[in-house]
Amino acid sequence: MNALLAANVTLVSATYAGVALGIIHWTNRAYDVISQPMSYYAVGASGFLMTTIMLAFAASVIMLSFGLESVTGLSSGGIAVFRVAGASMLIAAIFPSDVTDTGLPETPVGVIHSIASYLFSPCLVAAALLLSRRFDARGLRDRPRFMLALASWLTLVVLIMVNLFQWAIGGIVQRIFVGLTWLWLLMTTLQLKTLRRS
Repeated sequence: MNALLAANVTLVSATYAGVALGIIHWTNRAYDVISQPMSYYAVGASGFLMTTIMLAFAASVIMLSFGLESVTGLSSGGIAVFRVAGASMLIAAIFPSDVTDTGLPETPVGVIHSIASYLFSPCLVAAALLLSRRFDARGLRDRPRFMLALASWLTLVVLIMVNLFQWAIGGIVQRIFVGLTWLWLLMTTLQLKTLRRS
């Protein structure tokens, strides 16, 4: 696949996901942003919009993985794990979350969503760390992107601790995590476009 085309599709998809997430938070106040996960928006009045957001995020990850294949020396394992993350988000979009008081899934669909979500996050940050490290080694001035990947990983660790101890701040930590990974996607895509044009 043409790397520049993949980068452009990634940029459009990621931009749509970011803007639409802002809109959904502004217009739908049904859920608490501090304690409840964003996937709850996929149930109810904003269901269609949230599903398109998740599909766009999945598309941006998958398309970027194809674009990164054109960069010599990048970790093939990192690209493969990146694709697993994209596929996981795609599955999570198809199977919506259960909205429960405990945060635990109650239906088979909810269980599938939870498993896919739990697979998506560590795969995404592991791939981001692997790919950013290799970019840095090539001298492509990617230190800010590596720091974003590292911050995403640390935020994911915090999110896991929050969920284990059932602290009522899981929603805001998840939103910080998504914001960091979204910024990483944008920065990596813009760097890929620069490389392909040079």
